[in-house]
Amino acid sequence: MKKVVVIGCGPGGSACAALLASRGFDVTVLEQNDFIGGKCSTYEENGFKVDTGIHMFATGPSGPHGQTARELGISQPWLSRDPSETMWMNDKGFFYLHQKTTSPAALKELAMANITGKQKVDVLNSLRRSYKSFGFPGMLRELAGVAKALPGIIAKYDDVTVRDFLYLFTEDVGIHRAMNCLSMLLLVDPYDKASAGEFILVVSDIFRYGTLGVPKGGAIGVPRSFMRAFKRDGGRLVLGVGAKEITVENDRVTGVVGSDGEHYPADVVVSNAGLKQTVKLAGEASFPGEYVDYIDSLELSYSWIASKLFLDRRIMDLKAPSFFPIPEKDPDQIFSYCDEPDGLPQDPFIFGPIPTEWDATLAPPGHQLIMIGVATSNNVDQEERSQKMLDIAEQKYFSFFPEVERNIVAKSRITNKDTNRITRKGTGECIGLAQIPGQVGSAKPHPKMPVGGLWAVGCDAGGRGVGTEQATASAMLVASLIS
Repeated sequence: MKKVVVIGCGPGGSACAALLASRGFDVTVLEQNDFIGGKCSTYEENGFKVDTGIHMFATGPSGPHGQTARELGISQPWLSRDPSETMWMNDKGFFYLHQKTTSPAALKELAMANITGKQKVDVLNSLRRSYKSFGFPGMLRELAGVAKALPGIIAKYDDVTVRDFLYLFTEDVGIHRAMNCLSMLLLVDPYDKASAGEFILVVSDIFRYGTLGVPKGGAIGVPRSFMRAFKRDGGRLVLGVGAKEITVENDRVTGVVGSDGEHYPADVVVSNAGLKQTVKLAGEASFPGEYVDYIDSLELSYSWIASKLFLDRRIMDLKAPSFFPIPEKDPDQIFSYCDEPDGLPQDPFIFGPIPTEWDATLAPPGHQLIMIGVATSNNVDQEERSQKMLDIAEQKYFSFFPEVERNIVAKSRITNKDTNRITRKGTGECIGLAQIPGQVGSAKPHPKMPVGGLWAVGCDAGGRGVGTEQATASAMLVASLIS
């Protein structure tokens, strides 16, 4: 029986470990923290159950998490709401996003929208621009292919930014603002950097499945369900022990030296630590020089930091359980502050999910939990700036809902410093590798690394999609290839 050591217990590591254990491998998981889940975990604070980050799951039970759970034969309860999002569209007021764009509720929402004469002109201008880009038959084919996320269309736009893709169809400022915000929300990269192919795939899947939601009990429900199957099938979980070194002899892995000093022998090592960290663990000398340079050149995603507000009663009662206002700014400037060392957003795009509106069990009876997130760079050494950003984000949220501020009994914050405390990578990115042209689709790093028996799993290798879902998609691929 082949021995496998999996480094890290995030969604990718836990899913891969569980799948391999279910297929008869002898699997040991080393997790440097004293809890499972990595950035996809949940902890208790002030009597509330709180996720480490701001988590929503684009396809929930229909996507990689649900597919893996069904293969493992385990339950994974999901909670969803329709409508799922509350958007503030400035002069147009509130607009609600429904799980299915063709549902009667969604069509009613669209029919009730206040469409001005200027907006009608904008639509005509968009049609003219689309016609100029593709011709009439080509425009119809292109739009149909985008709507269905056809593989050829995805591949065509993998190396095009979302911004450049949109300009093929429209110059409408409102559309560009909204899509830039959605790009940062889903891919954690602004639209002038994010891959249009990846963006099209993600948005199409959300509306195709209509199962956006959260796992019952918090984000930890995803890795916890995988580890339940892992233990059932004889897997060994070692908490509080990180990987100190991946041992290599004659161009093949032989195991992992843990932070406890013990050597864990292995025929196969699967690393959920990220490609850059995995190269360091195995030693740069173990890899071809050009591969080391390639890994070193890869860009990481941006990040989200968040305030977590604990309320003594239920204040928010929106039709949809999350809120985000679209800033009334030049689309190209919405996230420009992220790349400025001392930059602060004057009118930030904020994301405000209310987890207890999905799952009331996350709070004491009658209480409410609110999250307020703001995007930033992945730099860890910006704690003072992060706190100022969150001050600004909170004040913007309170300008919409002043009664929230009056009912806060406690609050906490999570910044890049806290993310780094979980990952210990020295960086604070939310996802891993940036989903940008040259790093997605066929250009994404292959999970098989150029050392015998060494594999990468997680958001850095193999998968596609939103955050944790691409990590689990990677796990499905890696487990299949190893098997």
